[in-house]
Amino acid sequence: MSDTVSWLEEFNDKLPSDYLKAVIETADWISDYEHIDTNGIFWEVLPGKETDEAATLTSISGLYGGASGIALFFLRLYQVTGEEKYLNKAKAGIDFVIGRDIGRDVYKNLGEGTLKGIPIGIMDGPVGSSYVSYLLYESTGDDKYLTYTKETTRILIEEEKEDENGGYWSDVCSILADGGLVLYLIWLYEKLGDKNYLVAADSAGKRISGEAEETDDTARWLAMDSVAFGLGENGFFPGFFYGAAGSGYIMAKLFEHTGNERYLELARKAANYIRKIADVSPDGKAALIRYNDPYVPKMHYLGLCQGPIGHSRLFYKLYKLTGEEIYKEWIIRLTDGILAAGAPTKHSKGYWHTYCYCCGAAGMVEHFLEIYQLTKDDKYKDAAKSAVDVLIGDSNTDDGKRRWYTAWNRHLPNEVEAWTGLYHGSAGCASSILYYYNFLTVKKDISGYLEDPYQDLF
Repeated sequence: MSDTVSWLEEFNDKLPSDYLKAVIETADWISDYEHIDTNGIFWEVLPGKETDEAATLTSISGLYGGASGIALFFLRLYQVTGEEKYLNKAKAGIDFVIGRDIGRDVYKNLGEGTLKGIPIGIMDGPVGSSYVSYLLYESTGDDKYLTYTKETTRILIEEEKEDENGGYWSDVCSILADGGLVLYLIWLYEKLGDKNYLVAADSAGKRISGEAEETDDTARWLAMDSVAFGLGENGFFPGFFYGAAGSGYIMAKLFEHTGNERYLELARKAANYIRKIADVSPDGKAALIRYNDPYVPKMHYLGLCQGPIGHSRLFYKLYKLTGEEIYKEWIIRLTDGILAAGAPTKHSKGYWHTYCYCCGAAGMVEHFLEIYQLTKDDKYKDAAKSAVDVLIGDSNTDDGKRRWYTAWNRHLPNEVEAWTGLYHGSAGCASSILYYYNFLTVKKDISGYLEDPYQDLF
């Protein structure tokens, strides 16, 4: 007789305890690839394979795929479970980064081409680590984490160059580069109230504002080297990490704290640009934004970096600043675009088999829950559950250790690997499942991501 009951168990609806179990299994897998040095702990970025420890977006210490991001995952796991062993891993991860930090020498390598600015940005540079360090200070009260944040920020400000057009570090305006440094400075100003942070952010913001290509009612930015993408010298991206949505969001954050109407004007124009190029469904209820402008190739990303999750963040900030319902309507329209495309269960060119917070279902989990908080419409809570189910169903487990094999690079679909990191990797998948578990059960305060404005909904 077949064991019908145990055969069915895999396909039954998960209990909250199953979600937490999946997260802990991932933490155990990541822990298998940790290494202790004289300063703390670091984790293999790509287990079992040699990688360049300083490679862009996969650096061993960065927020995107390295120790700082994994430390944030363990910090979140501590915040939800209260288990000190996870806090200790988070602390050891940032201790490693602090011990490895090379100070102002990091600003000697700005990168080039499509990578320019990323080595010093929030995802790869010391500022992303500084962000997590401050979160640890909030959780532990240990002054060494506050000291590292302040020292990193002091160097950042001292390394800002200025000319008649404003301040800059790499002179690339995207969130992956100088724009993210502006967001970081504003965030830390909100935390500590040091006006030097806002002054430095405002100076760089003025330069970014001057780089906008404007019409009477739209604005867009050359936020990435478009030649490498086959778009010629004047290819534009509408997205968040490098594009109009991200640059507009930076403008909105600057207006929030400076009151400079020019920033608000540009944020509104960026939103108008996105609305004008949107592909809207026949009934007007859903919209998706092309991957780039001009439209080559014909593709819509569905995630955070160049998809509706990121686009919507500009509209949310404008909605909070102005109270105008048109911006809330577009948040919903963009989110419904994800659902209308069949995600999170149906994959497509712009939502390929990448299991990560940046481009995949992991980012959708947190976004859907945020939009549920905004609207109280149960379909978004249901969508979050679907995204979690996709993540768990597509994960792999051996000996109680869980991870995700992902084709992270859309251009290399044959390269399927199990990464450890936060923005791309198993830590990010587990972190989003943890976020869902926390939402369903204990509802603890949980650290978020620097560039996510929706955190104020919780």
